Amino acid sequence: MPSIRAARYHRCGVPREVLQVDELAPVLPGENEVMVQMLSAPINPADLNLIEGKYGEARPLPDVPGNEGCGRVVAVGAGVDRSWVGRMVLVADQAWRESGNWPVAGVVAVPDGLSAGRATVLRVNPPTAWLLLHQFTTLRPGDWVLQNAATSAVGRAVIEIARHRGWKTLNLVRRAAAAEEVRALGADAVVVDGEDMAATAQEMLGGAVPRLALNAVGGVSATRLAGLLAPGGTLVTYGAMSKEALKIPNGFLIFRDLLFRGFWLTRWLRAAPPDQVSSLFDQIFRLAASGCFAPRVVAEFQLGEVSAAVTRAEEGGGKVLLRLGG
Repeated sequence: MPSIRAARYHRCGVPREVLQVDELAPVLPGENEVMVQMLSAPINPADLNLIEGKYGEARPLPDVPGNEGCGRVVAVGAGVDRSWVGRMVLVADQAWRESGNWPVAGVVAVPDGLSAGRATVLRVNPPTAWLLLHQFTTLRPGDWVLQNAATSAVGRAVIEIARHRGWKTLNLVRRAAAAEEVRALGADAVVVDGEDMAATAQEMLGGAVPRLALNAVGGVSATRLAGLLAPGGTLVTYGAMSKEALKIPNGFLIFRDLLFRGFWLTRWLRAAPPDQVSSLFDQIFRLAASGCFAPRVVAEFQLGEVSAAVTRAEEGGGKVLLRLGG
């Protein structure tokens, strides 16, 4: 078989400086594995953090990044039903490559009707949003959910899921210009984050006191978000865009008994029973088929342009995709 190309980093550092495209010898799928010809993969912030050596776990080097991607099964190993051949699937790691082998238990079959361009972004952010909304408190119709980083991929998914579930969202954004974009997704209230945010937010809530807040920023933004919670409410941190530590006033704990939790999708997927994982993706695919989770693609690059691709991804503003095959 001809060699395959993969983006790899042999040391951690600035992504555009340490990534290179290597030629690798292909390997036939082993027992309970499928060979996937990759089609597309997004570049997520977690991918960049992993390459930088700033993620929650390190992997042996050299490593192929890419915590999600979409491809088509072209071969199966012993113990795998041949009906997998031809199926489009989502993979969970090392996606920035032309092809590779993954355990069949870890890939997710994509239902007919979803294109690779739509499916490739469904493995990380929408499941994160779904679990943030369902794992930490029981929300009733009409309840409010607070979040910062509302224009992020997870933030946008939170808005769309909440709208379908009958919950309201109050969303913090960094710039007033982003408010209309968030409202178009179905946001019920949008506030520019800052020192004077609380008074405006409370007016928009109209006396409601939310019990769930979702934090992807950290620092003072998270503190302001927690300040809007009801006594006994929960703030869940799943990101740290500001790179500032979470600051919790003592009064939030003593007088209001707020709960501060963390969430990492990788940990959840490793621990969850297969039927729960299957049910989760069934919900995500159902919403995607109805029009949710359309990626804001700002640029696409070929695998050989991976350094330019990560440079563009660092600029933000939307999703950057790697095209990996035809």
